[in-house]
Amino acid sequence: MEDVKLNIEKLNKSADDLPEVKRTVDGKIDLEAIAIGKNEKDNWIVPDEILKAYYKELPNGTTNESNNSWSYNGGLLNKADREVQIAGGKALQAKIEQRRTIQETTKILLAQKASIEEIEQYNLPEGATKQDAMMAAMMVQAIERGNIQAGIFIRDTAGEKPTEKIAAEVETITAEDRARIEKILNREKGI
Repeated sequence: MEDVKLNIEKLNKSADDLPEVKRTVDGKIDLEAIAIGKNEKDNWIVPDEILKAYYKELPNGTTNESNNSWSYNGGLLNKADREVQIAGGKALQAKIEQRRTIQETTKILLAQKASIEEIEQYNLPEGATKQDAMMAAMMVQAIERGNIQAGIFIRDTAGEKPTEKIAAEVETITAEDRARIEKILNREKGI
């Protein structure tokens, strides 16, 4: 029982340390009564000690008069922390923009000019691209070395890939159709 009394005394003492705020009938903090004003984003500006004491109850974006902290999702966010978050977000966005898909990278690499060694090795014309050199290398693999996979790649790339075509027409059978079919089957059976 004494523990309960000690806890109540602690709560009362800590409640006495909090700055006085006006509350509405429903128990919420009356922001119009305690606010200093509003910022350009139309968020409330309150004294520093009130934000520090009541940040969990204040609406998101409520800032202190020093403009270095604000309430956000029941927590207190410092301006320095937010600047780090913004910088990290910008860095991540820049990294995402620099990423390319494999297809984009392959297209870029294939469009590059072939080296002199590749041109001489595959007897390519002047100004040939990496794509030309790659296709020539695949031809060499298919023809001279008998690489079946290289042959399949060249055939498919040329647009000659065989496809399986299945044509099916489906008609719905009605109850009348079923009755006719049954009648025909019964006639054949001699029933």
